[in-house]
Amino acid sequence: MAKETLKKLKNEIVSKQFLNCYSRQFSPESPEELERLLSDLKNEYNKNIYVEIDIRAFEDYETEEEDVKALLELINRKLTAKGLEPVHRQAYSLATALSRWSETLDTKTLLVFHCFHDRYSEKEKDILRSLRKAISNKDRISGYLRILITSNRKISTWELFPESNLDDRHVTPFEY
Repeated sequence: MAKETLKKLKNEIVSKQFLNCYSRQFSPESPEELERLLSDLKNEYNKNIYVEIDIRAFEDYETEEEDVKALLELINRKLTAKGLEPVHRQAYSLATALSRWSETLDTKTLLVFHCFHDRYSEKEKDILRSLRKAISNKDRISGYLRILITSNRKISTWELFPESNLDDRHVTPFEY
């Protein structure tokens, strides 16, 4: 069953640019299922650019500028490991950083934001708000870039006031 589900997920990633893969099994308390999914995706996308962003890496940062710096460092680490040119563009927001990075892409790229689990966490909401801004400007995001958000429940249930939620208009839900 896992192979069939992975195949369906991969087809969704190909056809939809922004996807939310969710399952109750994706929790920090028992990370095995999420780790298995990430490992399978990494194997599937090994010929392309594959970048995992564990959102827990942003917990200690207070400003979006610090988040942007951390995001670009994580992306650059992966690009350098693949022998690719790192991103040297400055950005003031996660949305701008993703947009500017996507402009430089010329190969299929999967960016996975994972470990969303606490819908009351302001830090998680801030990251989702930033992703929503990036996704809202989808005409600025290259077709080479696919963004996958993994969570333990549909991210449309996160209340992102004052902005609208990341619902089906923005992100395609996929139950794992």
